[in-house]
Formats: sequence, structure tokens, C-alpha cells
Amino acid sequence: MSLGGAVAQNSIDSPYSRFGLGMLESNSVNAQLRAMGGIGNAVGSQRIVNSANPATYAAFDSLSFLFDAGLSLSTVGYRTTTQTESGDYANLAYFAAGFPVTAWWKSAVGLQPFSHISYEVNAKSTTNEGLDYIRSYSGEGGLNKLYFGNAFALVKNVSIGVNASYVFGRNTTSSLVYFTDSLSMANTKVDSRMMVSDFIIDYGALYSLRFQNDMALHFGLIYSHSTNLAVKGEQLVVSRFGGIGDNIPQLIDTIFYDKKQKETIQLPPKVGFGLSLEKPDSWLVGLDFNWQNWEAYPMPTSVDSLGKSWNLSVGGQFTPSHTSISGYWKRVTYRMGAQYNQTYLQLNGHQITDFGISFGVSLPMPRSLTTLDLSLEVGRRGTMADNLIRETYANLTVGIAIYERWFVKRKYN
Repeated sequence: MSLGGAVAQNSIDSPYSRFGLGMLESNSVNAQLRAMGGIGNAVGSQRIVNSANPATYAAFDSLSFLFDAGLSLSTVGYRTTTQTESGDYANLAYFAAGFPVTAWWKSAVGLQPFSHISYEVNAKSTTNEGLDYIRSYSGEGGLNKLYFGNAFALVKNVSIGVNASYVFGRNTTSSLVYFTDSLSMANTKVDSRMMVSDFIIDYGALYSLRFQNDMALHFGLIYSHSTNLAVKGEQLVVSRFGGIGDNIPQLIDTIFYDKKQKETIQLPPKVGFGLSLEKPDSWLVGLDFNWQNWEAYPMPTSVDSLGKSWNLSVGGQFTPSHTSISGYWKRVTYRMGAQYNQTYLQLNGHQITDFGISFGVSLPMPRSLTTLDLSLEVGRRGTMADNLIRETYANLTVGIAIYERWFVKRKYN
């Protein structure tokens, strides 16, 4: 399917979000994890609510409460063989809370994006009679994931976890055919709306091998089984004059309207594993691999070609001296990472890929255990071959992790 002649404007994220469920979000939405290339399958910490692997909640302090929230800002440059444009996008990246239930049972709740759609694409063409026309596509919306997770440390150095998530939201898409040579010629506009609301379950496991020098090697595993999402749809097709640019549309006739469409979207199983090696409060390095096969799971009423998706992430962090009194910058945690994603989109014979590198820091707040977390990701998605679009993006995530001891019993003389 052609994406040539794309026009991006403010608040536009990616023309590739037009296909499938849109741009799928990683579960490693936390600013700290994003700065390390998105690793998360084997990263457990008192300071991170890591929904990528629910078994990591077991690392929460039994006497503390953790609240974590962040915003994401993106700027994107789009390039085809004939055009260059730019756009931007902003959204709530995540918020989450982690807390103990018992010494061996920890829980987390949070809200984060599952997918998002934001695009505007104009494709020029000519009829057999020589009339010029433009086919315009636009869309907005996305799906969110509200989750409640639990982790259980039933055996020493082994924890298991589960996230029960409610996926909800709506995607609105429009397509319009209009003739550029004459405003008196009728155009056809199709508006579609898809509303999703259903539950999904994710599982995780984490094993830690600890050494005498305080170093630890962690092995993480995640799994999601195939899930059916309930979908309600609406579609309206009208014939009209005008409505292009600043022109007010004049309705001619309603060609088709259906508000009772009920479908299911079947999500394929997902599996992933991770490794991380760390010296607590000093440094950590890790690697993740995730895989999901969308080939046998087409979207309803869609001709999009979906394929196998996978991603490889590597990253790490370093804190010079977390107990330093004299040097603030010695207490700062520095991070970097890289990731390569083969997305689930297959367009014009090309599997759309995404490569990025990331950097970030955690800045300790004065007289508290709270940190301000910054992450910057820069990368490239897609290709200019065969009338497709190459995107160059920069994503800034700003988060705050509030760490408080709430469950300490006070003693008085």
C-alpha cells in the first residue's frame, strides 16, 4: 500500500500508525527503562514499577511505597523521494504505583498506552479521463492499558508474577476522495470508528543468581497467550460538496451507515526473555529479546499485511557513588542503550523496521529518595523505497519516581 505524498502536520505522529492497531507501545514505558534501550524483562528494582515483567515487582521494598509517572514528547521528520515534512506528538507516557502486601507478595497498579494512532496522508492520482484527485487519509486515537499486577517470591531467588489488564479506547479514521480541478464535483467521505474494551493477561518469571561480591545475574521470562479483544464499530459513508481546506462541507446524501458492527481482534501469543548483570547501587547491563507472530492474526475488515515482529534491546546504567555527600553528580545515575525493532507491518514488500539509541539520567531530589528521570531516544523508522516513508524521530520522556517509606513503625522514648 502506498504512502507516497504524505503530508505531516502538528500533532501528527506517524503515517505508519494507519495500519493494524496503530503503533504498538512497548511495555518498557518507564523513563529509566527507555533510557536503557527499553530493556525490562530481567530488571527488578525498588525504584522502578516495571510492567514489562510483573515478576519484578517482588523487588519492591517491604516498607515503602513507589509512585512513578511520566510525559512523552516526540518530534518526527518525514522524508519520501519527493517530499520532506515534520510533525510532533505529546502524550501521558505512564503512571504507576508499587507497594507491598506482605514480605513475599508485592503489587502494582498503573495506566499506560497500548497503541496510538495519529496520521494524515494525502495521495495524489489521476483518473483515466485525466482528472486530478487526492485521496486523503487521517486518523487519531489509541488504546490504553489499565493493569493490576502481583508478584510472589515463593522460593528464594525466584519470583513469579501476573498482570491483569483492561484494554480500552477508540480509534477514529477517515478517508476522503476529492477532485482538485473543480469544487463543484461531489466527493465521498468514509468515517470509521473502532471501540475496544476487554481484558488481557500477562505472565512473568524472574530468577536471580547471586555472588559473594554482591553481584547478581538475573534471568527473566515473559509470556502472553492469544487473546480476543471485543470490538464495536461504526461506519458512515457520505457524498458531499466542499469540506476541503477552509470550505464548509455541504452534505448531498448518506450512502451507508452501520453502527452495529461487532468484531473481535485476536492478539497473537508473545514470548520474551532477558538477562541482566548488576552490582546493586553501582551498575547494571542487560539484554532483552521479544517475539510475536501476527501473520495468522489479521485485523477485521482490513487488508493490512501483518508479519512476525521481534525486537532486540541492550542497555545499562552506572552510578559513580550513590552515597556521596560532597558531589551531587556522583549520585546521578547515567544510562544508555540501543534497540532494533522489526515491526508487525509489511507494506509494499518491505517489513518496516525501527532502530534507535537512547540516553538518560536520574537526578536525585534534595533531602529525599525521589528522582527526576529523563530519557532521550533518537532513531529511524521505515524506508523511502517503493513509495514509502522514512521517519527520523526524537522522543523525550520526563518522569518522576517518588519513593517513600510508609510502613515503618515509629518508636518513641
